[in-house]
Amino acid sequence: MYEGIPRVVMPLGRVGPNGVNLLGTCFLLPNRGWFATASHVTENDDRNLVVLIPEEESLSNYQDTTKKDVKMINAKIIKTDPIHDTTIIEINADVNSTIKIGSLDSVSVNENVVLFGYPHANHGRKVLTSQTTTIGAKILLDNSGIKSKHAVVNIQTKPGQSGSPVFSIRNSSIVGILIGSYAPQKSGGISIGGIDPQTLHQTSHMVSAEYILRMIK
Repeated sequence: MYEGIPRVVMPLGRVGPNGVNLLGTCFLLPNRGWFATASHVTENDDRNLVVLIPEEESLSNYQDTTKKDVKMINAKIIKTDPIHDTTIIEINADVNSTIKIGSLDSVSVNENVVLFGYPHANHGRKVLTSQTTTIGAKILLDNSGIKSKHAVVNIQTKPGQSGSPVFSIRNSSIVGILIGSYAPQKSGGISIGGIDPQTLHQTSHMVSAEYILRMIK
């Protein structure tokens, strides 16, 4: 069922003086023209925000990294949930997805999941990439006194993958949205070549997709 993923999972970018800067990943929702992503990807700013339309229709096709021209369409933020780091954006296009959006409640620790996103998008790399891993833990995290459902996935992710949908392989539904690597120190850290050493470990975090489901109903 994943061959058509390029028409569901797309890169999100911002137009600047030197062209389009890739920000992260977004994915199409059942509602017309609506996409979901992580709030920190957009920084709650939709100025010059665009969704880039992939040329390939099949996941197994070769993605031509030599092509510099891109198709894009303007996007605007319509809903944001800062507690769960989720955002809904809209484009003016008659498109929607039929993929079911579920919850982390439906998956177990050690269960297989697959995520689709754009690793290294911050370096301009626009390559939709599939990664299969397992759920390492299910946890509750506090934000402003509100507990949120998260899961740890046993894979190291890269900038650009934030906002990626995470699918349950067992039931083919989206159960989570990738937030990124765990970084315990929020400020005052160092960066080496654009990489925070705190994030160089073999796990990442995702938030339950149920929070997106609440936003689109």
